[in-house]
Amino acid sequence: MSMKKTGIVLSALLTFAFAGSAKAEVGMMDPNISHHDRDSIRKGAELFAEYCVGCHSVEFLRYERLMDDVGEDEAWIEDRIMHGDHDLHGHIISPMDPEDGENWFGLAPPDLSLTARVEGEDWIYTYLNTFYVDDEAEVGYNNWVQEGTSMPHILQALQGDQKAVKDDDGNIVDFEMVEGAEGRLSQEEYREVTAQLTAFLSYAAEPIRADRERMGIWVVLFMIVFTGVFYLLYKEYWRDVKK
Repeated sequence: MSMKKTGIVLSALLTFAFAGSAKAEVGMMDPNISHHDRDSIRKGAELFAEYCVGCHSVEFLRYERLMDDVGEDEAWIEDRIMHGDHDLHGHIISPMDPEDGENWFGLAPPDLSLTARVEGEDWIYTYLNTFYVDDEAEVGYNNWVQEGTSMPHILQALQGDQKAVKDDDGNIVDFEMVEGAEGRLSQEEYREVTAQLTAFLSYAAEPIRADRERMGIWVVLFMIVFTGVFYLLYKEYWRDVKK
């Protein structure tokens, strides 16, 4: 290949590389959460009770199970989570009538019990962080993860308003805060809050996961130890046979 053709090929590859990197500026975000961080799950549960349960349920999770798993007592669950006359042994159900939700938002707000298993933790975390002002949207906001979302930006007071930065092709490549419309939290604080919410929803999708993982370590250690014991028995039983 001539030097001229080689230069053309390299130029084309560099062009595609830079174009690809520009579109990749906005992507799924890693919440960096742990299923063993009970404090983060507890704070996420409190945030869910304050901002989300008015519309969304986590019907596969009981109040008592949550209380026990985060190491709290009945006073905490009644004061910070229940917000009303609920049964301690009952499921976490939104007080909203599904028909009202459908009339107000166009569809009934979904139950979020299995969202983390269906969509993934990064999907939830990114969704909570990529609301942006959209004058054409019915609720005044759109979302990078779920275009055309009918969900209002319920955490707007915390995050503030951000606008989408688009490239020449109309692709969203970044977000920036609207001047004068900042929220109560800094960007770092807001991301910590959304990570806690994500931790709670991930826990709600599989409350036994942390116990299962802890038990799995002991099971693996048990298998390693007894594999050694069985090997020694094998050597002992076959010692005379092989002579």
